[in-house]
Amino acid sequence: MKKPEIILRLLRIPFDFAVVFGSFLFAYWLRAHPDLIPLLQLHEPALLPWESFLLFSLQAAGLVLLLFAWEGMYSLRKSYRFKKEARRMLLLTGAAFTVIILYFFLVGIQFFSRFILGLAFVLTIVLMILHRLILRAIQRWCWGKGWGKRRVLFVGKGDVLKELRERWDKDVAFEVVDSLSTGAEVLERLRHSRAVDEVVQVGDVDQAALLVEFCQLHHIEYRFVPNMLEVQRINTELDFVGEIPLITLRSSAIDWSGRVVKRTFDVLTSSAGLLLLSPLLLLIACGIKLNSQGPVLYWSRRVSKNRQFSMVKFRTMVDGADQMKKDLEQDNRRTGPLFKIADDPRVTRFGRLLRKASLDELPQLWNVFKGDLSLVGPRAHLPEEVEQYERHHKRVLAIKAGVTGLPQISGRSHLDFEQEVKLDVYYIENWSFWLDMKIILKTFGVLFEGE
Repeated sequence: MKKPEIILRLLRIPFDFAVVFGSFLFAYWLRAHPDLIPLLQLHEPALLPWESFLLFSLQAAGLVLLLFAWEGMYSLRKSYRFKKEARRMLLLTGAAFTVIILYFFLVGIQFFSRFILGLAFVLTIVLMILHRLILRAIQRWCWGKGWGKRRVLFVGKGDVLKELRERWDKDVAFEVVDSLSTGAEVLERLRHSRAVDEVVQVGDVDQAALLVEFCQLHHIEYRFVPNMLEVQRINTELDFVGEIPLITLRSSAIDWSGRVVKRTFDVLTSSAGLLLLSPLLLLIACGIKLNSQGPVLYWSRRVSKNRQFSMVKFRTMVDGADQMKKDLEQDNRRTGPLFKIADDPRVTRFGRLLRKASLDELPQLWNVFKGDLSLVGPRAHLPEEVEQYERHHKRVLAIKAGVTGLPQISGRSHLDFEQEVKLDVYYIENWSFWLDMKIILKTFGVLFEGE
């Protein structure tokens, strides 16, 4: 999904809130001036106080948005046709207003106007439909200007591919880049130019597994027309183009809305953590300086989502420990590309205490705040370690690396590298906000146990 489309879809949230809130305020103002609506011949109203009504209107707007979010109306994965979206808005808004009526009935509040409730309901529906029509018109205008179009590359052959291409050639939202017959041709094309947003496979093609893996690693959406006998896959979404079923294969369970939630949580938590833990960070810094010579912080180049960055930790080794690594490689007890030895002689006495409680990793909250890391995700490895990855290991680079993750709460350094990769891939394919919460809570448990 392109940024213009994401922005326009996210705008529905503040617009919906403003519509519900504004509709209630306008209905209240109109009912408070019955002389402006003489045809209804309304009596002088006995209304809620203005301050109480403001609070009620905010709560009503929040309730509508909560129901919409619960039913996936703000999901960036789903795209409803306008008639279906309007019908769902009508039903969900009706449900929200029914809850409001039941609340006033059960609580026994007398000073409320049915006129306000009815007018607010009608205005909400009309204005929601209107602003969605406007947003859709803006989106089509952007597509007409060439902004935010989906660049599609077909692979395969046959009548189904021909029909899909004819439909998408006419669709202003898509730009068909090319149509190639083999997976090898597509891989060669993508390696030289990645100006493609999605690959659509029709029928069986050679090197399909390699093609899927490449697309997942480089965040190119992969879609295919399914063979009905094909095994079920995870992270798929079924859609139809006319009568043709089309399956989208996601690189991870984290869609754009998930990334927004994840990043918002990262920023709020890391900034609060840096502020609240600042006295502890200062004490640790003093302990490092008193225990050994050298800088307090240790900066290391790491890889996250196919990008290198400088990760910061408290220094737990003697100054110049990296230069001593070659002399210790024969003692490495980890399989795969990672380096780990028992009773590393480079670790200082104070550093050993920090490592036992993982306090050396607290400065990584700064990397989280900057956006280099997420709180939860695969481990960020050294560039020379990533160079030793086998092809299937690179799956862990599909999302941003994290301070903690499933391997860290499932055995930490006792796991071999293949087990660590499997856990990280499971996380990528099954992500949810609640899974992040569980991992963070279990991380605290592991730290308190000293494991």
